[in-house]
Amino acid sequence: MVMILVLLLLSCSITVTEGSPKKAVFPRDVSISNYIQLHPDMSRAKDALTLCSWIKPYRLMTSSPSYYPTWLSYAVPVNSYEIKMIEGSKIGLMGTSMDTPRIPLNEWAHICMTWDALSTLITVYRNGIKTASHTTPFGRTLISKGTLVLGQDQDHWAAGVYNIEESYAGEQFGTHILSVALSKEEVARIYRAGLCFDVTQSVYSGDVEVSWNDIMGADWYGNVAAEPMECDAWDNLRAFVGQEITDEFIDYLKLHSTPK
Repeated sequence: MVMILVLLLLSCSITVTEGSPKKAVFPRDVSISNYIQLHPDMSRAKDALTLCSWIKPYRLMTSSPSYYPTWLSYAVPVNSYEIKMIEGSKIGLMGTSMDTPRIPLNEWAHICMTWDALSTLITVYRNGIKTASHTTPFGRTLISKGTLVLGQDQDHWAAGVYNIEESYAGEQFGTHILSVALSKEEVARIYRAGLCFDVTQSVYSGDVEVSWNDIMGADWYGNVAAEPMECDAWDNLRAFVGQEITDEFIDYLKLHSTPK
């Protein structure tokens, strides 16, 4: 297996091209003017979803002074908190809220939340490991056609009313929402695939409700900047150390390699 891997790597030259992905950078000086907004349909995710993202916070949540950095919120007319992701320490879905362990400052962390209406179970993962779980009310489904905002908490749906105490400062990348609840093994596999794993080029492509490309093409406000992602292809291969050659690994090589 090792020999096959070596031969595969020798047959291609791995590079980072001009078309390499970009991350969203929310300035350290927080402002209610800094956010990204889009209006996804979300109807396919009404009975099940997986929301994942890489985040790198510059500031962490504090109670005194009050600061609750919200890196993603999804609001609908009847509920401004249909989905709420605060830093890495508080997660909310359909009015259900749970606390999760704090994440390191100025370091990338992979946060995932899965849920399905049948079991009503919400599960939160950090770096591929389960950190919290809760349940939603039985019979409750996700409401579609809302407003998705990165970088701010939506206190009022579609009103653009934000609070600087809830403005996010940090970096964000690869955010996506799938219309299926992934298993713990699948979440761990996505984390191990590394920062530059593109879910739209994977076996989950047919389940993508919101992709990072959708977010890159959305409305960006204030001083949120799109900057090149640290996607050194060779370093990202470290995510596969000790593993067999998987579909994700082959997809990665196809995306980031050019035959000699």
